[in-house]
Amino acid sequence: MKNATASAFLAFALPVAAAPWFEEMQFGPAWSNTFSDHFQGKTRVGAYKGILVDLGGRKHSGLFDTETLRWVSGYAGFVKWGGTPWTGAHGPLVTLNNQKPIFVTDATSGYADASGSFDDKRNLKGFGNLPADHGRYIGYYKNGSAIVIATEVLGAKVLESATADLAGIDLFAITRHWEIGPRAKDLLILLADESGDFEVSADGKSAQSASGLFCELNLAGTGITLASAEGRKSRLVLRVPAGQDTVKFQVALARDQKPSTAVPLTLSDLTKGGSPQYTETLTSSGTMGQPAEGSAWAVDQISLPKDNPWKSNLRFGGFDFLDENTAVLSTWNGDVWTVSGFHQDITKLTWRRIASGLFETLGVKVVNGVIYVNGRDQITRLHDLNKDGEMDFFEAFNRDILISSNFHEFAFDLQTDQDGNFYFCKGSPVRGGGRGFDPILPHHGIVAKISPDGKKFEVIATGLRAPGGLAVGPQGQITTGENEGTWQPCCKINYFTPAQAPAFLGTEPSRQEIGKDKPFHEPLCYLPMSVDNSGGSQVWVPQNTDFGLKAGELIHLSYGQSSLYRVLPSKAGDIVQGGVVKIPAKLQSSAMRARFHKDGSLYALGFRGWQTNAPTECAFQRIRFVKDKAVLIPSSQTITSKGVTLTFDQALDEELATDPGSYAIERWNYVRGPQYGSGEFSVDQPDATALENALKAESKNVRVHDKVAVLSAKLSADGKSVDLELKDMKPCMTLKIGYDLESTGGDVMIGTVYSTIKKLP
Repeated sequence: MKNATASAFLAFALPVAAAPWFEEMQFGPAWSNTFSDHFQGKTRVGAYKGILVDLGGRKHSGLFDTETLRWVSGYAGFVKWGGTPWTGAHGPLVTLNNQKPIFVTDATSGYADASGSFDDKRNLKGFGNLPADHGRYIGYYKNGSAIVIATEVLGAKVLESATADLAGIDLFAITRHWEIGPRAKDLLILLADESGDFEVSADGKSAQSASGLFCELNLAGTGITLASAEGRKSRLVLRVPAGQDTVKFQVALARDQKPSTAVPLTLSDLTKGGSPQYTETLTSSGTMGQPAEGSAWAVDQISLPKDNPWKSNLRFGGFDFLDENTAVLSTWNGDVWTVSGFHQDITKLTWRRIASGLFETLGVKVVNGVIYVNGRDQITRLHDLNKDGEMDFFEAFNRDILISSNFHEFAFDLQTDQDGNFYFCKGSPVRGGGRGFDPILPHHGIVAKISPDGKKFEVIATGLRAPGGLAVGPQGQITTGENEGTWQPCCKINYFTPAQAPAFLGTEPSRQEIGKDKPFHEPLCYLPMSVDNSGGSQVWVPQNTDFGLKAGELIHLSYGQSSLYRVLPSKAGDIVQGGVVKIPAKLQSSAMRARFHKDGSLYALGFRGWQTNAPTECAFQRIRFVKDKAVLIPSSQTITSKGVTLTFDQALDEELATDPGSYAIERWNYVRGPQYGSGEFSVDQPDATALENALKAESKNVRVHDKVAVLSAKLSADGKSVDLELKDMKPCMTLKIGYDLESTGGDVMIGTVYSTIKKLP
């Protein structure tokens, strides 16, 4: 009795472990992701680009595959957790708990093609959209908790939805609802695939499978009937005859019982916008920063709301400005938020959740007041149909990107050029642990370009591994980050012009057919791990911007080192090369995205999701140039045949500037090959054996640097440039220049420039 009492006391006294955040987060009525499921005793990928529709408080669910236009499964339950953004796992997918489904369908198209066939006739079987003349996904409408999916099949406009008749968790029915416009051809719709054959009633209004699935066709006009598929009696289909009318009907499905008729829905009435779900606005108070000693930039914190009623994890990975006082931000876990009130003293910030349930959204772009969000599955154009501040229509602006189930193939960023074309970059399917790749699809490791109307998808670069982000320059130049790994010796900044596209950027497994005969397009600059161990985006300084840097300059963001770098390019003929120097601005999280505001300040955003030294989970920050502070880092660099010329905004103390002892210079090379990363190898005395071994085994323990003597240091007439003549100047993959100088005003100027010298002028 004592033991029983003690056990009862302990059970009462011990705190209950908190549920993981993702189990508590409210996604809304639709959640886009890659899902695996169960089909006739086997686990499979149910949908690479799936929408899981909540049919009632996470107790009943339906999965729609936007590539095949089919409902994969309807069942009682929710999911078994997996997926990198949720559990952090590198491999296991989010899996449907549908071992006992109401219905399930085989991996095929949800509508037959013009020949009546459900067979997979996509260019790459198992992946991508249906052929254009067969069917296409348009998007979905959200009206309260209702989701209406819009598609086009054989030229006919189709609206469809699903509801659950909740008689209990294990005893319930799912009803599919349709509203289909004029049809030039008969439509055949896939309803279910069973292990046992179907028996269909003589009037075609009801059916039952030998394995216990009951189906009832309701509210249907003349000629709409249930039928077994030709040559496959275990498949149930619905035939809708051609006609110039709009037809509305429903099919109810239940397991081991006859389903009751559901309340009819007029789906077109649900496409005009409904009442908002996220009515609460949240507030936070930002903090103004001061420049650190020796810095000309202050960092202000656009503080995030501490708590939100939907338990959403605010890891923002993309943003743009909606207007001068409002920014739109997207999260890794698929939310879209706005924040207002940051334009001036940021003492009162107002936050609102305007959309949810998107797929790993790591890029946002606002064009003419319209919000475009880039996810792993598509670029989504968001519409607030009834102007209540919350998004009602999630339009598939472009969804040509091919994806697999790999955990690592993130779609990074979203930018536009002066002609309105969109750009983003996509990683390769790195295996768990980071070494090697899963099978490569045609869109792995690319930079994608999409026309302003969303109709044309073009690959303009291949050979990326994990780019992190990109930028589009004033003349259409493309830059991307890159991460160390297989075929990438270290992080780097890729740079190419439109004339050089399609460029091959170095990762051989993701070379793709379009890069088959392309030479390796070397980066502007290689970045040692201490400078950048995980690259982010870049951003160009716009015209008429007072930021302490000149218009047309490039800034590189390091996700891994939570830092900003001024890029110092130098041309040798048509070759662009150069280096970086750190901008002294301390960030509170990773540097992932950055955009300039009209007021001249730079806003930077990042979260902590993979390897980074970020001190906080997420931060949104404003970096301001303080005009009475001196910029003490180099403003430009010129590679010469004999060395390097560094130019500063401040006049330099002559004694220190002309003293070769004020500089410490080293150089080294890397090996680009199939191993993960690279060691650092001598340029002056190359070790042939070590270089050969680096192609066979990882070499990161090798660290051989050449010390480079400064033969002379000459100061320019204006005192702002110092010309360094180096002993035996030659190309190298990294030239490290440490300097210890002072301005004529007594400002200490200590820093390091890291450069890549591809060619001497």
